[in-house]
Amino acid sequence: MSTTARLQGTWQGWLNFWFAPVDPTTLGFIRLVTGFAVLYVHIAYCFDLRAFFGPEGWYGLQYVNRERWEAPTQIGAFWGPEAWQESFKGARVPEYPHRRAAVMAYIRSLPTERRDLEPRLAFIDRINQTRDTVAASAALAYVELLSGDPEIRATQLKEMIELTPPGQRTVSAPPVPDYFVTLPKTGDNSRTKVAEEIEAFFKSLPTDTEDRRFVITHLLELDRNSREAFLQFLRDLTTVSAEERADRLNYLEYWNTEKRYAYRVGNPIFSLWFHISEPTEMAIAHGVILVIMFLFAIGFCTRVTSVLTWLAAISYIHRNQQVLFGMDTMMNILLIYLMIGNSGAALSVDRLIARYRAAKNSLRRSGGIDAVTRQFLEKPPASVSAGFALRLLQVHFCFIYMAAGLSKLKGAAWWNTNAYWDTLANPEFTLIHYHWYEWLVRQMVQERPVYAIAAALAVAFTFIAEIGLPFLVWTRLRPYIVIMGFLLHAGVAIFMGLWIFSLLMMTMLLGYIPGCCIRERLFGTKSDEKVTIRLDHKSEPQLHAAALAQAVDFDDQIDWQPGNHIEVLVQGQPVPRDSAAKELLQRLSWTRSWSWLVSVPLLGGLIERQFLPREARPLTLELPTPNLPGSR
Repeated sequence: MSTTARLQGTWQGWLNFWFAPVDPTTLGFIRLVTGFAVLYVHIAYCFDLRAFFGPEGWYGLQYVNRERWEAPTQIGAFWGPEAWQESFKGARVPEYPHRRAAVMAYIRSLPTERRDLEPRLAFIDRINQTRDTVAASAALAYVELLSGDPEIRATQLKEMIELTPPGQRTVSAPPVPDYFVTLPKTGDNSRTKVAEEIEAFFKSLPTDTEDRRFVITHLLELDRNSREAFLQFLRDLTTVSAEERADRLNYLEYWNTEKRYAYRVGNPIFSLWFHISEPTEMAIAHGVILVIMFLFAIGFCTRVTSVLTWLAAISYIHRNQQVLFGMDTMMNILLIYLMIGNSGAALSVDRLIARYRAAKNSLRRSGGIDAVTRQFLEKPPASVSAGFALRLLQVHFCFIYMAAGLSKLKGAAWWNTNAYWDTLANPEFTLIHYHWYEWLVRQMVQERPVYAIAAALAVAFTFIAEIGLPFLVWTRLRPYIVIMGFLLHAGVAIFMGLWIFSLLMMTMLLGYIPGCCIRERLFGTKSDEKVTIRLDHKSEPQLHAAALAQAVDFDDQIDWQPGNHIEVLVQGQPVPRDSAAKELLQRLSWTRSWSWLVSVPLLGGLIERQFLPREARPLTLELPTPNLPGSR
């Protein structure tokens, strides 16, 4: 085989992997499960809608708006030596609010003129230029231990200059760092100069002992490059206007970084709840969203409602990311792929409408169901978009499982089976509050070998399922590894209480099941009961009724015969018109469960008129005979 043919075969295999047409039944079934799960989740929001998404909710609208307008995004270098260095540049302040407040108060108290600022920063500059981390830490620790009393501190610094032995000191003083000892007593780079720099630095610190300690501790915790960035930030503040200075300080205090080093400021996110805040408006909008999600779940106008459902779902996620959990992530992934693929091509109202139109056209042409239409009614046509969406879902799921499995190998919790124990006995998620479950767990741990074997088997099962699936699911072992995945998430649902998350993960696993298998389970049992319908295929009302019956006949139970009016026959015998609609619905497999609706007043009449229309007879007008001349 030539190289060109080999490359063409490889390229064709790649195209077939991603874009081969497949039965959309699998994607339709995934839409059904996902749609009703999404609907359930958002119905649950009804009870705390304003607490979750209102302007004064758990995460207020003002904070969300500031996040989407100001939040910094920083990225580090990808190539070169800088790729191995600290990714984030700029000044940093402490994470803890009380410490951050002390450091920000210190920064705001510094002079706004460069000539007044430099003496106060000279000591930090000095220790940063030593390039000796130990010496810098010792120097800052020395300053932290100095007295807040000016007279005592002056004596301490004087004895530092003189290197007074500990036994001869007049006041208690911290040990003199080795770095100071190595310096001469006088000169430009001497202990005398260091004492002046320390005094200027100390005077710029907060007068409160604890706040002063917070500032010095922050400088201690910064590495050399971060301290340099901190100093540069302080110096740059002297070159800007008062308004710009306040803006930079506020940004640093809130976001703990400098705006100028951000790759991007703000998050381009969308949420309906950024713009709707009145209680009545929120209730109406939420109600409309629930209707759209229901329409998506049943597969009505799926190409439109899938997009609207996804936009609605991310509106809730973006408005309050504090409620974001693994369930929301999996839900979002599924909605994206259901939006890409033609998820309404099977098991949907859209499919029923397509069946109705195909049957009506065939009946109009020939008075029966022709071969092409019968093939269309038997199963939905293969779809490229459905195959592409399913393949994306399958590959994505492999990455999810691989990441989950490999991350478990990194820590000790899974190696020593502590993670298994946390799964069994966590009171927040598990069944431990049930006495029978607690008794079972206690019985298991009374004998160490029993617990060890159970834990080892559970951990091994988890690793095989999560790390093995990305490789084995493409082989003949697919059915077994998919079943392992189902069992794994059934265990997560039972032992951790994560029902919706587990349901969505199982729904993603459905993507590996061929559509023919799902269709056989739903429509595989063919009924032997046959119903014959006679109709006049030239009558539009009769065509409508007959096409509607054919649309809900999934087991091919209806035979067609020509006639003058629509009539239902069972075993060759006509059914009385008053009970024909109910008899028809009871005979068809997929309408039998709701045939009782025919007995409901008003609704029953509406159903009967749809399946057995009463056509109006032609109206004959008798006109009086005119009196013509010569007639009697």
